[in-house]
Amino acid sequence: MKKIFVLSLLILAFAATAYSQPKLDFRASGFISVTTQMWQFNTTTNIQNSVGFVQVIPTRLQPGGAEFNRTASYVEQRFRLKFDAIMGKELSGTIFLEGDSRTWGDDPSGGAGLGSGRNQIGFLTADRSGVEVKNVYIDAAVPYIPVPITVRAGIQPFGVRSPMFWYWDAAGVTAAAKIDPVTIIGMWAKALEGRLATSDDVDAYGLHVNAKVDSFTIGGYGVYFNAQQYPLNSSLNGTAYGTTPPSDAKMWWIGAYADGKIGPAMINFDAIYDKGDVKSRSGLPKVKYNGYAGYLKVNFPWEAFNFGVVGVYGSGADLRKTSNLGLPGQGVADPAFADAGAISSKVGSFAVPPSSETGMQESEVLFASYLSGGFNGWAYSNSGTSMTRGSVGGLWFAKLYGNYKVTPEFKVTLQGLYIGDTSKNGDTFGNSRDSLGLGLKNNSTIGWEIDLINEWQVYKNLTFNFGGGILFPGDALKFWDPVFLKNEKPDNPWTFITKLIYTF
Repeated sequence: MKKIFVLSLLILAFAATAYSQPKLDFRASGFISVTTQMWQFNTTTNIQNSVGFVQVIPTRLQPGGAEFNRTASYVEQRFRLKFDAIMGKELSGTIFLEGDSRTWGDDPSGGAGLGSGRNQIGFLTADRSGVEVKNVYIDAAVPYIPVPITVRAGIQPFGVRSPMFWYWDAAGVTAAAKIDPVTIIGMWAKALEGRLATSDDVDAYGLHVNAKVDSFTIGGYGVYFNAQQYPLNSSLNGTAYGTTPPSDAKMWWIGAYADGKIGPAMINFDAIYDKGDVKSRSGLPKVKYNGYAGYLKVNFPWEAFNFGVVGVYGSGADLRKTSNLGLPGQGVADPAFADAGAISSKVGSFAVPPSSETGMQESEVLFASYLSGGFNGWAYSNSGTSMTRGSVGGLWFAKLYGNYKVTPEFKVTLQGLYIGDTSKNGDTFGNSRDSLGLGLKNNSTIGWEIDLINEWQVYKNLTFNFGGGILFPGDALKFWDPVFLKNEKPDNPWTFITKLIYTF
């Protein structure tokens, strides 16, 4: 009897061990930030107008506009809150929330959301419905196989080398396999479903491979964008079957990169090429896409100093062959050629997928600010429905910078950039015209920029950053004044930014 009792205890103990689950580990992390911005000829709302391959600067910022050469300022706020429910190494779930005030004192009748509360939590009396679901996904290790594979399913971040190329928050599945020293990542993102019984959906497929080789991480990737309705238009969900989207797009991006050290120097390198077309379903001539971009950064630390150089090149569009949106049947960007009947046929500008958030944070005035981590510069193009030039299409720049740690908590950075224009038969940002006021002029210099950045680690989890920059514009930043019939530069664009951020 005693033996049976002991055996029963052993069986119960083994069963408890065999079927036991790891204890749930519930974690929360995120940040709260408050940012002030003051600028001249520089605004976050520019991105609402910059949706193609030729930057459309709002008329209010051009000669004769209400904000031309005027100073503007505002305060914005953001929070992110991430919850992770972790069950050991094999299983976890993530819910990631976000909320924004575009400007303190938000106007609920305008801006993103149009009264929904999105991006408007700074509205008087607060109590806004402004909490956004950024990500919701499950991570799970695949059991019973010798190769470690992790699958992520749900609304998640997708992308590769996001400052240059691609970042989405989207629904889909990724799978990562680790075979030392190689990591292989497969991606499928569902950008748009369309009607359930019609092939009018939009998908992105990607393969990303990298490996650790000595002190370098070397990688390559390919992404295929298959849009069976283009531009993306979810309103087709409510239309009758038989309705045909106006066009479709098929695009490839192929890229390579390397990150690592040569002696004391840190190297970051990117090269990417895009190719594809947008075809009309109504018989209009298709538009061919063919662009490229490259990035090189060399960073050299020395005691309390840090020095570096950055070079970037993005191919530009030919404004006599390209419309702003690069769609079949549209008139080209050069008004003289559009009046003569020329329509879009080619996009030579480097292109990024629709809704790709590719903010190049390499300066304070032209690009998305490193200080604020936002999208305040006008050299940023994003559209939820069509491809755009991203941050680097149509320009190139060379940057020299240096920073110094005055104390362990305080760092100062000084940087200078020369920025050039790579668009043909016109400019990427400016719209200056010839002496007759008919066709566009082609200029090469966007300008020189100088920035000063200060970073103060107030406490372990509290940082206060402040600084700004000024841009001395070149001829590629001239605008046509339709009243006085002349080309005019803005006064030297500048910005001043502060950011207080608490991370937890």
